[in-house]
Amino acid sequence: MLPPEYREALCAASANGEDGAGAFWLTAFYGRLVAYLPEDWNAVAEQLSRIRIPSPRLSHFKTKVMGLAQELTPDPQGRVRIPQALMREAGLQKDVMLVGMLNKFEIWDQNRFDALQLEDVSEELAASGVDISL
Repeated sequence: MLPPEYREALCAASANGEDGAGAFWLTAFYGRLVAYLPEDWNAVAEQLSRIRIPSPRLSHFKTKVMGLAQELTPDPQGRVRIPQALMREAGLQKDVMLVGMLNKFEIWDQNRFDALQLEDVSEELAASGVDISL
């Protein structure tokens, strides 16, 4: 079941003329599921389609991300049935964690999310032009 704030955001996107009446795209990246509004997913798909002669690794990445992508629409109670292929790819078990990421959200298996280790990335942030006081 999607939390109310996500349902409201999907409905707001639909009310603003975006396609899909509350629909979103869900795919797998690196052991988690990532959900996009239709216009954001279209931008991702368009960028991936521009890769003309990918390396085998990039080709496999593209095949997995595009091949697993599903357009989903929550029911009136905000419930969504996640396809088995996506659940397997993300290793989803019983408990999951929804993580808001500005223009998208991620769905993690709770144990995988809990196992994430925070490392000192201050040099990488600075190299990317990000100056956050941590």
